[in-house]
Amino acid sequence: MKQCYKFAILAIALAAVSCAKFLDTVPENGIGSLDMWKTKEHADLAIAGAYAPIKCFQTGSDPASPAGCISSNALTDAYTKYAFVWGTGFDDTGCRYFCNNSATTSYGVFSSKWKADYTGVQYANLCIANLPSMQNLLDEDTYERYTGEAHFLRALYYFDLLTYYSGHKNNDPGVPLYVSMPDFDKAYRPRSTPADVRRLMIEDLSIAMEKLPFRSYEKGRASRSAAQVLLGKVYLYAGNFAKAAEIFSGLMADNTASGQAYTLYDDYAKLFRQDGEDNNESVFVIDCIPTQGNGSRMDLWYSSRSGNCAGTNTSIPTKELVDAYLNKDGTAFNGVYPDWSSRTAVNVFFASRDPRLDASIIRPYGLFVGKDNLTYEYRAPYDTRTDPYPCLRSNHSSNTNYCWRKFCNQGNETSIRRHSGIDIPLMRWADVLLLYAEALNESAGPSNAVFDALDLVRQRAGMPRVSRTGDQASVRTLIRNERIYELAGEGHLYADWQRWFAHNDIGFDYDALTNQPIVGFGGVALALTQVSVRNFTRRNWRYAIPQSEIDVNAALMQSDGWGN
Repeated sequence: MKQCYKFAILAIALAAVSCAKFLDTVPENGIGSLDMWKTKEHADLAIAGAYAPIKCFQTGSDPASPAGCISSNALTDAYTKYAFVWGTGFDDTGCRYFCNNSATTSYGVFSSKWKADYTGVQYANLCIANLPSMQNLLDEDTYERYTGEAHFLRALYYFDLLTYYSGHKNNDPGVPLYVSMPDFDKAYRPRSTPADVRRLMIEDLSIAMEKLPFRSYEKGRASRSAAQVLLGKVYLYAGNFAKAAEIFSGLMADNTASGQAYTLYDDYAKLFRQDGEDNNESVFVIDCIPTQGNGSRMDLWYSSRSGNCAGTNTSIPTKELVDAYLNKDGTAFNGVYPDWSSRTAVNVFFASRDPRLDASIIRPYGLFVGKDNLTYEYRAPYDTRTDPYPCLRSNHSSNTNYCWRKFCNQGNETSIRRHSGIDIPLMRWADVLLLYAEALNESAGPSNAVFDALDLVRQRAGMPRVSRTGDQASVRTLIRNERIYELAGEGHLYADWQRWFAHNDIGFDYDALTNQPIVGFGGVALALTQVSVRNFTRRNWRYAIPQSEIDVNAALMQSDGWGN
């Protein structure tokens, strides 16, 4: 969907929406004006603009900032024990302040996502309101697709808002609901309940499913299958497991009957590289191009100094994540590591673990093709030897932390530091299979369909089939753990934690995440700048409402624990 990222054009066409406050009213010469909606090109630009806040939008001097956008959600895995964001100027969203719970309600970590998502809501509302007046200017297929896309996108932005500022359960506080451009005197509304927001999402996604083709008609565009996935998640996150199971079961049947079925890509590691793009596992992706303004910052955030982008290791996987992976035979890891000074022992040890570990993470003596197309070996401490390979250098000088391999460009693939061409998968079939298994198990308990879905994911990764025994609780644990192994680093884990634990957290171990030192693979606390200790308390289940919004909207109640 190349045209969706022509931000120089969109910055002009969509200048109606202020970056300062999403509720600013639209001027008469902006996209909201009837003057805008007069040609097919206007409709094309409008739909492209409605996608833009998924990936990035104009903020200050940066024409393609991802701050707060859905494309930056991968960093929020660091809100769980499986990753961490340390102090760096490239942490555009300010996630590090949420990691150690030092943020206040005025911090950008809260305002950036609020601004990005409500900008997306506003663009979608404008498209929904104005597309009917253009029906005679568009061919029928285009009009139907654009209408379906606008409704899908509004549901997607509201889903993200509920996830971060509320939660999806009925006793969560909800978020303000806008379905059209409000008059000035009605611009500031209180939180609507999750049930009210859910009704709108269900209505929007039903329209999207009716009007969109099963597969994306262009990479990066919404589809009926993507709308079905999101609808299943709407019900699953709300705790309506029976309805979620019905939606996901319907999607499985539709996939089989479609003649263009999604399947799992053979090579798990290549899913997160440019040479693995355009695979049959991708349901809905952010299409990234390695040119100025059209790429992603995942490579910059995840890669090391030995990557061609001179990465910052803004996010690092933790020892807790590495400990979580099973042995290759399916048994649990016993916590006993080899002698870190022995290359042979370390390589033998990691060869005996779930292959997704090495595919996702660079560990001691792991190899990586970095800048100048050289193969680097990760060693601690960093050294200048070139035998057998030059040493990969982490942005943390001690070289004692694990590094991400996912989303890191190989060799000289990317030449622009903040614009990686590796696509960001928001929905992929392995995730769908695990959501399907979860919905089935929670609604009716273990079944062959649950185990079949798990086996597909595990066998693709080179892991053995699951044992077809156990009660609902043990299979629940199995599914949750599989989501960690399969999806680590992709931005799903904080949302998973929220829906699994926030409202049933009697056994949740807050103490283990309070003043928790972040340790490297040797078990020694990392000496990171600014942030080196995790703090997770009850208020960390949701973001604060930005203080700037509270100040102008007396009806808007702050999230619990964040003060007013």
